[in-house]
Amino acid sequence: MVLKALPKPYISIRDFYREFHYGLHLAAHKNIVTTHDVAFETAGFYVFSQEYAPLGDLTSNVSETGIGELHSKRVARQLAAALEHIHSRDLVHRDVKLDNVLVFKSDFSRVKLCDFGETRRAGTLVTRRNEWLPYSPPEVLITATDETYKAETSHDVWQFGIVVFVCLTGCLPWQKAAFDDPRYTRYLHWHGSSQVLMPVRKPKLFKLVSARAQRCLRKFLEPRADKRPQRLTELPRYLEDRWLAKSSLDRQSEMSYEDDGLCPSMYSFHSSAEEKNKLLSTLVEYGIETTVDRSAKKDRIRQWIQSSVIEEDEEEEEVGPPGGVPRRLKNTSMEGSSTGTAGTDSRSASA
Repeated sequence: MVLKALPKPYISIRDFYREFHYGLHLAAHKNIVTTHDVAFETAGFYVFSQEYAPLGDLTSNVSETGIGELHSKRVARQLAAALEHIHSRDLVHRDVKLDNVLVFKSDFSRVKLCDFGETRRAGTLVTRRNEWLPYSPPEVLITATDETYKAETSHDVWQFGIVVFVCLTGCLPWQKAAFDDPRYTRYLHWHGSSQVLMPVRKPKLFKLVSARAQRCLRKFLEPRADKRPQRLTELPRYLEDRWLAKSSLDRQSEMSYEDDGLCPSMYSFHSSAEEKNKLLSTLVEYGIETTVDRSAKKDRIRQWIQSSVIEEDEEEEEVGPPGGVPRRLKNTSMEGSSTGTAGTDSRSASA
């Protein structure tokens, strides 16, 4: 299992309960990560337990040319099933991206959606914060920071389209869906063209996928929010079609002409072995050890848990989210160091 530690300075008890509650509520689906009914509190963190994904997330599994057609279809089918499960309960995930799709088998026959920290009821007014730009739909990006917009299931549909595109090509289609991004404006021009009276040049990266896959992506990556599908019910009609248009050799040739590439190294060192090794070499040069002793890591986590001294109040307070099962949280204090087990960016520690 993994322990997900949420730092108290950055998250309220209400937000913690919301994420924990949705995790428990939605985990019945086979393509949604299992959240265990285990939660506790330390001096600095709220913590709950989830199942462990041995192969990490999609970010660390996508190469510079993607994961291939067969594997992309497997990811698309399973991710769509998970989102349909969420949408059928009138919820919006709001954070569908490669980092939140966990991989359990190397052939991608088992992937699961995770992280429900941003999940809200459909139609709820939410405040625009620091959304991850490459995945945000255009109607969210035109909302000013700290202003509100309505959470819609069509936002998940847009993000689903971005994930599938990266799986097929290994690259993001654009940096952000805004008019100051040349790749997006090129896509807008192509998307709005009928291709009959005045053919418009196809965006370079979209040439890597077949005509049927282009039609599918254009449907899910519809710039007009009122025209975009609210659900992914139409995906099955495209799954039997060919999705990639060119061989890997042709793809490499096509990519060599990209002068403004947004390939894996743009969004994660984990996705590019060359970038990762370069970074590790630099760290070693400065005497920073980067090899993880997994046995020692597990011992540290075990000691961290065992060294926690639980100080119970005279009367524990029953608290819980509206409509959810109340959980007991005990006040705790930490003795010793918890180095290596939790961080301020909410990273999970495996045990």
